[in-house]
Amino acid sequence: MTLKDRLSSRHNLLNAVRIVFAAMVILGHAWPLTGASGHGLEFLSDVAVNGFFLVSGYLIAESRTRTPFVPYLWRRLLRIYPGFLVSLLVVAAIFAPLGARLGGQAFDLRSAAGFVLSNSALRITQWEIDGSLAGAPVDGAWNGSLWTLFYEAVAYLALGAVLSLSVAVRRARWVLPALALAVIGLRVLAEGPLEVTTTLYLNGLRLAGYFLAGAAVWAWSDRWRPRPWHVAAAVAVYLVLTNEGWADLFGQFPLAVAVLGIGSLPSRNWTTRTDLSYGVYIYAYPVQQLLVMLGTAAWGVTANIMLTVVLVLPLAFLSWTLVEKPALRAKRLLDPRVPVSPSPQ
Repeated sequence: MTLKDRLSSRHNLLNAVRIVFAAMVILGHAWPLTGASGHGLEFLSDVAVNGFFLVSGYLIAESRTRTPFVPYLWRRLLRIYPGFLVSLLVVAAIFAPLGARLGGQAFDLRSAAGFVLSNSALRITQWEIDGSLAGAPVDGAWNGSLWTLFYEAVAYLALGAVLSLSVAVRRARWVLPALALAVIGLRVLAEGPLEVTTTLYLNGLRLAGYFLAGAAVWAWSDRWRPRPWHVAAAVAVYLVLTNEGWADLFGQFPLAVAVLGIGSLPSRNWTTRTDLSYGVYIYAYPVQQLLVMLGTAAWGVTANIMLTVVLVLPLAFLSWTLVEKPALRAKRLLDPRVPVSPSPQ
């Protein structure tokens, strides 16, 4: 079977892979958030974010070619924005007051309202709520994971626009890889002779490279039949690049082959009916922060990770059940062809 056949079915591991990525983000954040010494596994959060973007690139390219532009944008908005907005409200109304109380500070309602309003356009401009993170090792951000969602929204819009061109759709096998290579080349130049230091630009190029690599693999998905040795070779190449510090320069396609190859493995369909990865991603960081303020940092990094997983999974389930899944039903408002039961993809 081709990659397209495998990932078009519900019987694959793609959502399970995304849950693993969300867990990797928790691991990567555990060391800095607890103030633990030692090297830690901070790099895992970067690898996970890269993986999220390349999976999104694959799925979004597929979605765009099946959906008119306006319904496509509506779907993308429904998939990320309601959960994001509710997470801001939960932090402002629940986490921050608890944090202020634990730190012996007065809760600043004005700052909490500003946190929601300032960040409501997906671009995070206010990271903290005054007085609510006193004593935490990282006291400048309640949710350091949300910065990627702005880039994801821009990627949705840009790829949607590109695939509005009939020539781009007809020649997708060449257009999408060419775009990916062009962005990767810009990233290499920015790191090298151009010596660009603007974080916004560098992050944008990095994430766009992975996103477009996923889209490029989609363009060839009806030709590629994944084999175990393909995945093994891609993993080996990516590990070498990571060890040399070159993963974000040249690792986009190896990681795409590895992740999408693993995601295409056959599985029972339970992982495609309930998508907890987004909820885990948007709630793990504030849960870790609150746990540290409760004094669990003294118990060690492992305890923080385990407690975070135990607490964030129910939050992710509630986010999917009460916010994300109901929001997806609104797809029908702009595209009546959509079936009543929403898909997490």
